[in-house]
Amino acid sequence: MRKIPSAIAPGHPDYEILAEIRSAILRCVGGADRLQEQFPALVRKAIDSVLDPVLTCRTRVTELDNVEKTFVGLKIEHLVRDMLDVPKGLRDLVINGRDVDIKNTTGDTWMIPAETYRNEDPVLVIASEERTHRCWLGLLVTRKGYLGKPNQDKKRGVLSGAFRNIMWLVEAAPYPESRWAHLDMDRFRELRKVKGGKKRACQFFRENLRVPMHRTVIHALLFDQDDFMKRLRENGGARDVLKAEGIALLSGSYDAGLIAKLGLPHTGAGEMISAAPRTAAERRLMRLQNVID
Repeated sequence: MRKIPSAIAPGHPDYEILAEIRSAILRCVGGADRLQEQFPALVRKAIDSVLDPVLTCRTRVTELDNVEKTFVGLKIEHLVRDMLDVPKGLRDLVINGRDVDIKNTTGDTWMIPAETYRNEDPVLVIASEERTHRCWLGLLVTRKGYLGKPNQDKKRGVLSGAFRNIMWLVEAAPYPESRWAHLDMDRFRELRKVKGGKKRACQFFRENLRVPMHRTVIHALLFDQDDFMKRLRENGGARDVLKAEGIALLSGSYDAGLIAKLGLPHTGAGEMISAAPRTAAERRLMRLQNVID
């Protein structure tokens, strides 16, 4: 995404209408800080819902075809509407009594349909860049002077030189990396076929040492287990089996101090990480903490 500073400020012909919509959005979501927190997570959720890594083995937007990429935009549209808790009108959203369209891109610009630019209506423009894991959310009045020539569907792209007329609400904010990004998805699907939840979990954590694993991934691995986290716990679960092998299975919620002392990657709440000692000092510490035999 080209970084072009916004020229939207008092005195700009689009300022008043965009400022009005911005204020309404911030009221709906609970303030600018809340929007900065919620929107990047929303982008990640929309992308993952279309990728569906467990069933398709895909973890990157570049693996989607053009039709599927439009599904990402539709999912973002639905999630944004839910986040703002506003209705759908003639366009995708009704904000403060005004119809506002949503346009999403994973490329370089947004394609604006004739029904939107005919009356120079405002749009909520959304962009995400997988290479840098950055996302953008802004407002634009679809003035014809901001748009290129129509294509065969009469849609017109926003000219790069017109990006300065976007009022940014979220600009180049990092969104979370996919929880599946570092997994061999072919191997993951093989492991899902292993009979016995404990056996399956043990092998998975043996093969993925020192990599934080979110409970979403673990649940997908142990999809056929009623209480999937039970397969990891002590008292006969994977933790005890691995402990006997000299591999600690640690929780981001309960073992954060030990994880930090071992220099392991940050492991958040709802995540697990497995690790074998690499030095004599680590072995002593892990034995002292009773996480390996």
